[in-house]
Amino acid sequence: MADNNDKNKLRRKRVSSTNSSRSGQARSNREENKSKVRIKKQAGSGDSYYEESSNIVDFNSRRNRNTDRYIKDRDRDYYTRNKRPLYNEDDYDDYDDYDDEYYDYEEYGPSRLKRILKKLLLVVLVISIIGGSAGFLYVRSVVSDMPVLTKKMVNESYINKEPVALARIPANLQKAVVAIEDHRFYDHKGINYKSFVRSIVNNLTGGATQGASTIDMQVSKNLLTSNEKTLKRKIQDMHNARELNKIMTKDEILEAYLNNMYLGKSAYGVQAGAHLYFGKDVSNLTFGECTMLAGITNNPSLYQNYEQAKKRQAAVLLRMYKLGYIKENVYKAQMYRDTPFKSEIDQ
Repeated sequence: MADNNDKNKLRRKRVSSTNSSRSGQARSNREENKSKVRIKKQAGSGDSYYEESSNIVDFNSRRNRNTDRYIKDRDRDYYTRNKRPLYNEDDYDDYDDYDDEYYDYEEYGPSRLKRILKKLLLVVLVISIIGGSAGFLYVRSVVSDMPVLTKKMVNESYINKEPVALARIPANLQKAVVAIEDHRFYDHKGINYKSFVRSIVNNLTGGATQGASTIDMQVSKNLLTSNEKTLKRKIQDMHNARELNKIMTKDEILEAYLNNMYLGKSAYGVQAGAHLYFGKDVSNLTFGECTMLAGITNNPSLYQNYEQAKKRQAAVLLRMYKLGYIKENVYKAQMYRDTPFKSEIDQ
């Protein structure tokens, strides 16, 4: 019996020691695991945050895809059940209450206007290019057929076979003719482009008909071309006017004009005109007679009448005063002074 008791005591001691060792080992294992878990959490706290956020994004994207799929399926089922479009214009009758004019102008007016203007500008540009090219070719063809202009050719074309030198023609007569016929005569090279453009604009717009002929161009018309009112003749006169300025001085051109301008009753040149209207040599003309004779050349058939010629003289005097050729007292004095024709004196 004693031996059995002793054996039982030994067995219980072994079991208790074994259990205590196991419990101690388990306790140590738990503590070690806790420390590992604590270290892992501390070391990977940021990674776990991004891992959780990525999971949230994935969840949201899946939810959005599911929502879109649900909406599409719902719309398709709605269209299948009702057999009509999702949007019906009849459901929006309130649109008629808007101000269509305001809406069209604000939303579509400027853009439509810009498109129209662009098209118009394109059409104008194309027409201008085509017209300009055609005009250039036409002018070139007209000019190419003209002979080379020389001073000898001009002198041989004189209508008046007894011309007078410019030195014998009074300066007042020269100034009066330049003032009323071509006041920019000494400034341009044969063509007064300002007057030319103004003449075209006035003729196209129905304004007062104006000529753009310079004294140089009138020399060409009187001596080198003709009196035909054609575009070809106008182009020839413009070309000759420019060529005259290359081979002659302004005084020589003015002398050619004064000796060949028409003054009515078959009288060509200021010398013949002085004898016709005043019965004297051109060098002896007074200031009033010079201004009277200068005005006649514009329309001899009209200004052969003394009263009409007197009105024209007033226009000549005014132009000379504005250009600074005469002073105010001379202008006013001559306005009230008679300058009778020879025919008026003989009566």
